[in-house]
Amino acid sequence: MKLSRRSLLKYSIATAALASGGAWLVSPASIDFKPMPRLTLKPQYQQVFWYLIPAFLEGAVASDDVARKQHVLANIDQAFSILEPHTQAELNQLLEILASRGGWLLLSAGAAQLSELSIAQRLLLLQQWQQHYLQLLRQAYQGLHELITAAWYGDPTAWPELAYHLPVQARGLVND
Repeated sequence: MKLSRRSLLKYSIATAALASGGAWLVSPASIDFKPMPRLTLKPQYQQVFWYLIPAFLEGAVASDDVARKQHVLANIDQAFSILEPHTQAELNQLLEILASRGGWLLLSAGAAQLSELSIAQRLLLLQQWQQHYLQLLRQAYQGLHELITAAWYGDPTAWPELAYHLPVQARGLVND
């Protein structure tokens, strides 16, 4: 089979387009918020949590409440550091998928980037993950939910707003 110059150019252009498209899919989404440098979480992972915190903590932390989101993000970072190594590895894999364009495209079923979704759209997406027929998505939801809610409700500074009072028997166990 003889390859003409025109065919060679077409195949070259198609190959370059596929390669660049593949590189785009595995590249991380752009960072569109100011990451907290003192945290051990990668900026891409911080961004995933940054946009999921208001959805998981709907009513407790507003999307525009930067100070509270930073506080919860710092708590998540601290909680992440004390997780078992295998749990950290699984969570890192999940966050890597969520932070990449292709992974987000796959897990969100084609929704816009996380930063572009409204709170209602994020809540709907999380509800779909929670009730999905794939166990992987249900586990992803559960892991993120437990980590984010523990970071908020386990923080003694959030307790007065919740009207929670630590039982007398537990007072010596928690630094309040």
